[in-house]
Amino acid sequence: MDRVEKVLAFVEKGMALLAGFLLFFIALSMCLSIALRTLGLQVPLWSVQFNEYSLLWLTFLGGAWLLRKGGHVSLDILTRRLRGTGLKRLQVLHAVMGLVICGLLAWFSGAVTWDLFVRGVMDVRAVDVPQYLILSIVFLGFLLMAIEFLVRLIVAAKRPENEG
Repeated sequence: MDRVEKVLAFVEKGMALLAGFLLFFIALSMCLSIALRTLGLQVPLWSVQFNEYSLLWLTFLGGAWLLRKGGHVSLDILTRRLRGTGLKRLQVLHAVMGLVICGLLAWFSGAVTWDLFVRGVMDVRAVDVPQYLILSIVFLGFLLMAIEFLVRLIVAAKRPENEG
């Protein structure tokens, strides 16, 4: 299990780093667009299109990493008061719910992505891009979050009831 967690952490860190680069790209391209517009010059046609893609991608690139770090929104008003068996049950329930939801979303987004690939659907704008390339990150992001919830489920189930 430790090896799986290490590989998962490595992949998630790499994806989070890529998300950081995309955020940097968005900031840089927006500044460039504003500067060019101010100077009365033509803004690159691809700028808005690729910033839209980048916003989608950075959301799903960082999702599993953020989950591992405990950075998602949570209601800790209850978990602060629970100890022992109650806390363990809540952690297991939370992990099961997250696993089921992310698993289903990964399944459906994977099916949609595959369908777009098979049909060859294109996003026709300034730059023509196959839609499956744009949406494949949704599948990958939910898949990694489902795996992260599975790891959490295993860890929570193994945790002694008197711990926490």
